[in-house]
Amino acid sequence: MKKTLYLILLTAGMLTPLSSQAAQQFATQAEAEKSVTEDGYILVVYAKGWDRFSEAFCKKIIAAPEIREAAGNAALILTPFYQYANSDERMAQREVWGNLREPRANSMETYPSLLMYDKAGYLYARVQGTLLMRGTIEEIAADVKAKLEAKRKQEAIMEKAEAASGVEKAKLIAEACAFDNIEWPEGARNMVKAADPGDESGMVRRLHFDPWGFSQKHAGKPTDGGMQLGAAEMVKTMQKYLEDPAYTPEQKQVFYANMIGQLRREDRVGNMADIKRYAMEIKKLNPDSNLGVTADQIIKLWCSSEDKKK
Repeated sequence: MKKTLYLILLTAGMLTPLSSQAAQQFATQAEAEKSVTEDGYILVVYAKGWDRFSEAFCKKIIAAPEIREAAGNAALILTPFYQYANSDERMAQREVWGNLREPRANSMETYPSLLMYDKAGYLYARVQGTLLMRGTIEEIAADVKAKLEAKRKQEAIMEKAEAASGVEKAKLIAEACAFDNIEWPEGARNMVKAADPGDESGMVRRLHFDPWGFSQKHAGKPTDGGMQLGAAEMVKTMQKYLEDPAYTPEQKQVFYANMIGQLRREDRVGNMADIKRYAMEIKKLNPDSNLGVTADQIIKLWCSSEDKKK
């Protein structure tokens, strides 16, 4: 009975088999643009002429079924990148890249790499480095899939933001910036400022936070434009920042790090208990972040019993 019912529904068009997504490969961006989907483009970029290993490796990556499945409906393009291109090589390279912006000489890309662009041509993610060079095909595919899924979620949030205004819009844009494996939406800072010029949401503070500039301002010497706060004043000032809900856990880790730094500079041994306590707070906020991992070393190296004897 169940089998008969299934066949009737299938024949009537009420049930359809699930189609498996698999990215298609194109020779150039211009060719891919004719049928590009919301999943955009994934360029599998090899070092043309200056890395003998790179091209063969990228051909293997782009042909792998695991990669094609993970890439959803993105357009895959095997793409050359010259180190020092002559005019003919520049033309050949540009023919493949088409309208997509090529990385600058001082940007974050390493080669070989998988560069992920959205449909509009915005570079939102990279798969490169140790994962690409040392990882398995399955691990590389998992990273591609995770980044693509994050982008889809980000775009859904930005659609809500477009329909919102004021504080609500600013908060939604900031939420779209919270993904740690892809870039922020293009122009996010300016959009938040425009939506909430008075920063009632606190998201302008959040998105414009510069940990290096912040630390220089509070701990740097006056001759370098800094305030050079003493330990007591540093702790008091950082506590005020810690009470502000606008800042993320990772940003609050920076406040604790500034406290620890000044306490150590003034009296490492005498302030050891506070240094340890603040390091543990850093760990609680996010144990997997750079400062979260560093907190273990702070406790080990600066708060050991042997250190007290020095």
